[in-house]
Order: sequence, then structure tokens, then C-alpha cells
Amino acid sequence: MSETMRAIVFEAPGQVSVKEVPYPAPGPGEVTIEVEACGLCGTDCHLFHGDFPAQYPLIPGHEFAGVIAEVGLDSGDWHIGDRVTVDPNIACGQCHFCRSGHANHCLNHQAIGVTRDGAFAEFVVVPARNVYAIEEELTFNEAAMVEPLSCVVYGLQRLRLQAGDQVLIFGAGPMGLLLMQGCKYGGASTVTIVDLNEERLAVARSLGATCTVLADDRQEAAIKKITPYGYDVVIDATGVPSVVEGSLQYLKSGGKLLLFGVCPTEAKIVISPFEVYRRDLEIIGTFALCHTFDAALALLQNHVIQVEPLIRPVLSLEDVPAVLKGGRTALDVLKAMVRP
Repeated sequence: MSETMRAIVFEAPGQVSVKEVPYPAPGPGEVTIEVEACGLCGTDCHLFHGDFPAQYPLIPGHEFAGVIAEVGLDSGDWHIGDRVTVDPNIACGQCHFCRSGHANHCLNHQAIGVTRDGAFAEFVVVPARNVYAIEEELTFNEAAMVEPLSCVVYGLQRLRLQAGDQVLIFGAGPMGLLLMQGCKYGGASTVTIVDLNEERLAVARSLGATCTVLADDRQEAAIKKITPYGYDVVIDATGVPSVVEGSLQYLKSGGKLLLFGVCPTEAKIVISPFEVYRRDLEIIGTFALCHTFDAALALLQNHVIQVEPLIRPVLSLEDVPAVLKGGRTALDVLKAMVRP
């Protein structure tokens, strides 16, 4: 095994390079994975800009799949050559939140590619307990989408979608399109999706959206024309505070608003507490994932959710710095996939 490998390194906020770094040998209870695919996520962009707390230098990348290259001592029944994906969230298992079933709020939370080196590299070392086997027919690109899909599964579990619900989703990016499919197969009678980009809306239609609406000065009339009494469920997948604030007007009385998109930490919106009270509204948050990796993997392996139409472009490690620095605008991509 080589003593070094190529990796993307965030030296400090706003500073990124591709460089040779030491090969990560596994310790006890760990395996080293040769990375075959790693998704570029909004979290990676936040880390690049210094918007998330992190220790630099850092190798990012937390949505990934690959092949086990080396197995440490006491690492369970894993073998070199096994095809795998990885839950990047490392919970302590001992704190109040872990012991009460809320491991995503672990008081000692770590995350591969966020608080420790990740998978924008040729190899990554991970705890063996976080590894999941993938079937041969699942491509590595698809397997790298298990992590974002597991976040969607957790959000839908929090939402408690009812059979026949009419759903409105703001944002037809990768997460919005995964949410759309999850709602469609979870019992929604209609799913309407709104976005600024017509190409993304075309993808939404190809994946089964009931209606699509272009986000322009005519969107309010178009959205209300589809369901005059409002929607049972409205989901924000944009993380844009003004979109979140405006979304309440589209809720039917008794409806639910799911805040899935990540708004800036300092953002504030104005809502009417009386309206929430008078109209029996629910506002639901959803953070990351929580014991939903198996469910997401099953949805992919049983072809319930399609992810291949969401994967573009495919990048090399050398392409990533230009993308992060704005060489490609957000509207040009859906889920950029890095193949080290």
C-alpha cells in the first residue's frame, strides 16, 4: 500500500488544494475504504466558506461509497474487497440523546468529512460499525446517495405523511427531488414542485411530479390554482428564509410545514403565532439522519427511488477547487459526484 494518497484539503476557510497526504491506515475497530464515488454537498460548500465549525486543515466529503482496502483489528466480519457505503455520523452511544433514541443530537457528535477527514480522497478510514454492505447491482454513484436519501427518510418519518395528502415542495435540487419521490411513493395524492430552473423542473416531471411551477412573479397564482384550499403538506428544500416565510400562505388549515432546507444560522423569519394557533398548523424541523441508513439503502436497492437522473456532473478531484470557487454555478448542477 502506498504511503501517500491524493486528497482535497481545506487548508483554511476559502483555501482549497489537491495535494498528497498520508495514507490513512486503520486502527482497531476501523477499516480503510478506497473511495469510488463521493457526492458534493451543500455542507462541503459551507465548510469551504467557514460557515460551519471545523478544525482545519480538513479533507471534506461525507456522501460516499467504495471498496474496503484494509481491515483493522477487531473490525467485525468485513473483508478486503467488500463493496460498501458509510454512515458518516459517529455517535457516542452513551449520552442522554443517544440513549433516548436521538443519536443525531449526540452531545459528542463527530462526522466523517466534517469533524474528521472525509472521502474527497483516494482512501478514507472509518469506524467499522458505520459501514454498510451494498449489492453488486448498485453502482457506486447510487450508493453514494444513500446518505442524502437517509436524511430524506428521516424527514419523512418526522413529517408523518398521510395517504392522500397534497404536497407542495419548494426547491427541485437533489434533496427536493428525493423528497418528491419519497412523498409520491409514501401516499401523497399530488406532489407539486417549485423551482427557479426549468431544467430541474423537467427532471422533476420525468420522475413523476404531478405539477411543476416556475418560481417567478406568477408563481403564487399558479400554486393556488392547483389546490385553491391549500396543501396538506408544504416542504422547504431551499434553505432560503424568504421562501420559508412565504410558504405558510400555501398551507391548508390543519397542514404541516417541514423545514428541510438549511437556512443561514443567523436568519430570522416573521410568522403569526395567532395564525399557527387558529389554523391548527404544524411546523416541523428535521436534522440530518437518525437510524435511517438501512431504510434508505433498501429504497435504492429495491429501485423505489431513482437517483441516477440526479447525478451530474461527474468530477475528478482536480475539478473540485474550481467548482467550490464558483467555476460552475449552482444552477448548472444537480448532484455533483466526485470520482477519485
